[in-house]
Amino acid sequence: MSSTRVDGRQDPLRNVLIVSVDDPYKGGGVGGKHTHIRLLEDGLRTLGVTAMIAAVRNTLSFRLLRRYPGAIRRRLMRSRDEKYAHYMDQHAAELMRVLIRLPLDNVVANPQDIVSAHVLQEVLAMQSKKMRMVLTLHGYFTMEATSDRELHDGSPQNVRFKEMEKQVYEQVTRIICVDSKIRDYVLSMSSTKAEKVAVIPNAVDVNRFRPPTPVQKNAFRKELDLPEDALVVLCPRRLVVKNGVEFAVQAMTQVKKSNPKAILILAGDGPEKAHIEDIVSQQCLWESVRMAGSVPHERIVKFYGASDLVLIPSVASAGVEEATSLAMLEGMASGKPVIVTDIGGLKETVRNGRTGLIVPQANPDAMAEAIAKLSTDKELYQFISSNALEYVREEHSHLVHAKKVLTEYERALASDG
Repeated sequence: MSSTRVDGRQDPLRNVLIVSVDDPYKGGGVGGKHTHIRLLEDGLRTLGVTAMIAAVRNTLSFRLLRRYPGAIRRRLMRSRDEKYAHYMDQHAAELMRVLIRLPLDNVVANPQDIVSAHVLQEVLAMQSKKMRMVLTLHGYFTMEATSDRELHDGSPQNVRFKEMEKQVYEQVTRIICVDSKIRDYVLSMSSTKAEKVAVIPNAVDVNRFRPPTPVQKNAFRKELDLPEDALVVLCPRRLVVKNGVEFAVQAMTQVKKSNPKAILILAGDGPEKAHIEDIVSQQCLWESVRMAGSVPHERIVKFYGASDLVLIPSVASAGVEEATSLAMLEGMASGKPVIVTDIGGLKETVRNGRTGLIVPQANPDAMAEAIAKLSTDKELYQFISSNALEYVREEHSHLVHAKKVLTEYERALASDG
């Protein structure tokens, strides 16, 4: 990996600036984007490249000067669009303060979201500096805010963020999308040329996520207060509409009829929590569904180890589809058969009947049938888990991923701008 010097010779690319509008270490690093950043940093370091992370940290000064006063101010706002825009603007201002203090002498920057790319562009313009910028897209920024009911479609704030997206896409040097649907979205809503967009699915630390021994599995179950003889289905999903967790809960109504000891663990928190709890209560599922809340990433390994199956019940919402789910990859690496819905990066990754089972989205009966099938057909269970494990180790290890990302850095350096 190299950069071109003034004299035309090649120097090794020794450092990269990774930029994020939120802290990848906050709360134990929950979430796919945060895990991606930490894995990329580790993978680049292994390959001899130092990755400096510039992000909004939850420091005392940030809390006292921005976060707490901002939260009070947002309480006085009536529009959720205004609240969301204020929140993002507050973080953008803090990120700008962070970036201004840095020398910004990196050859390549790798923003991990639209806001951080936009802020970095502004800071570089202010300082009359240039930097090749490779944007990584983990989702659909404005559309996801709309899906999560943070923005109204067509509101002034919604229009403003869409315009910001378009500007960023067109001005960065290259773009990495974690699935082809996101690539298609970028190309459809901007004048970005297809040749500057690459698709690189997410990665997983296959050394950390690995099949447990029977002794380890029993120990994990004991620690998490799970019966040794229960069928445990893990749904490691944030509680938002697009993750479709309500359908996983509804599926348990059918599952418990044939397997009364089955337990669904919901590892995640979010705005749909009250709605999920209502479904659990209405269907009398409190003995079959356990809500673990937000689980720090260093602890989630135990949940995978204790489970038998992993369920990713995502649905299309406001035009947003699940990308290459990190939870799906972690389940595969942990030797657990995964059940996913037929959308986005899920269906791109899983080969139905070979590396997992694919079911129609928003279909609890199909989910229940897939759970029953894998819990009774031990040969199919072993076939899928072993194939998925082999696949994820070969195609989605974080070192393989880091090499692919480095290739994009190299292409950015070789481009005209």
